Amino acid sequence: MRAELIQLQQAEQKDKVDEALLESIDETMIAVLSREVADALYLHLQTVYSIPRDEVPHKIETLCLTLENIFGVSGTATICKAIARRLFVKLGLTFPTSPARTLPEYVKEAEVRSRERGIQV
Repeated sequence: MRAELIQLQQAEQKDKVDEALLESIDETMIAVLSREVADALYLHLQTVYSIPRDEVPHKIETLCLTLENIFGVSGTATICKAIARRLFVKLGLTFPTSPARTLPEYVKEAEVRSRERGIQV
């Protein structure tokens, strides 16, 4: 029974991080690029990769590759770092300043640190 409760709590925590990540992606894309570009990106992910908007947190690598194809390596690094920074703020975590990481690495760190702290978003 205790193990099931722990698994349920971890799943709920993961869902909260995923929700904060999706909000961070939305807000960053709109702030940096525009609502129209964000909508076009989501349409592209849906059409080309069959990834609906609400599944993007589970396919973060595909998002990064798509951004890289559109904006290049340095543009994508800037966008992804902004997404990660917003995610950490939403979770009440201190953003790591070094070394630089990929968005999936930032997300993994946010998941681990939020689980350790038991953050309720």
